Amino acid sequence: MAKGRDSSMSAGTGRGVRAVAARLALCATLAAMPATGSEIAERTRLFVEGLALPGADVEIVVGETDPRQSLAPCRRYEPFVPTGARLWGRTALGVRCTDGATWTAFVPVQIKVFADAPVAARPIPRGEVLGADDIRQERVELTAYPVGAFAGGVPLEGRIATRAIGAGEPLRRDLLRGRPVVQPGDLVRVVADGNGFAVATDGKALTPGTDGQTVQVAVTGGRVVTGTARPGRVVEIK
Repeated sequence: MAKGRDSSMSAGTGRGVRAVAARLALCATLAAMPATGSEIAERTRLFVEGLALPGADVEIVVGETDPRQSLAPCRRYEPFVPTGARLWGRTALGVRCTDGATWTAFVPVQIKVFADAPVAARPIPRGEVLGADDIRQERVELTAYPVGAFAGGVPLEGRIATRAIGAGEPLRRDLLRGRPVVQPGDLVRVVADGNGFAVATDGKALTPGTDGQTVQVAVTGGRVVTGTARPGRVVEIK
């Protein structure tokens, strides 16, 4: 994994989690067995633990169905992912009887995903620009954070801390911002592309922006236009 990058960790883990969901949703029916809460939980645990996530370690804690729920005997049942459920952190899987009864039960599950992620190699003050020596890779529990908290494949060197970051703290999206490529007062080149034409003119930036952010520019005649900041003091208008 390249230093200074979150590499493909988030993307790979995301694909793996989606694969788990797909295989759970389309899994083969389970062997017939008595429909007790503990047996359902154990079979669910074994099934999920048999699904590998590329580049990550997974720890699964499966609870039991509600003991107050009386389940009729079932010859065959299968797990499924309830609508809106995420296989991330604390969630629940459904189990439905497909032969012998018509019940549906829900099993509480906690899924922990561990993978390499960039962390601060030292305390980093707010507003400081990250260098290569400020970043190291450590095993992190990704499920302790929201999905998408880590920017896979985005270079971290040159980004700016939005607040003080402690040594060993994971370098998440919300803790870093890009360096401005356009500052207020900068003379910029405004480029407009359309269907079969391209127009360029000079202007003066009115607002700051990092690469990809929206900025305002004053052009000839006092008009104010809005575009996307790009490196090299360029503002694109679509």
